[in-house]
Amino acid sequence: MNNNYLTDSQIHDMAQAALNSYELTADWVSAKAAAAEYAIDELGIKPRKSAVLLALRIAQTGWHSITLNVKREMAQGAA
Repeated sequence: MNNNYLTDSQIHDMAQAALNSYELTADWVSAKAAAAEYAIDELGIKPRKSAVLLALRIAQTGWHSITLNVKREMAQGAA
């Protein structure tokens, strides 16, 4: 297994795996594990802690965006 650095694209793929996990579990700890497992299983790279945490932060930002969009849609529907 490689210990190479991950590209931005690979980290975003890890973030998507984390976001998918969070949508199913509502648990950021599980989402963090899913990001790390994605890198190992799909990319063949053991991710550094900083890469996993960055992927998690990107996933959390994505989740925040989703919730804001839903709230906006609900507000527009109520108006």
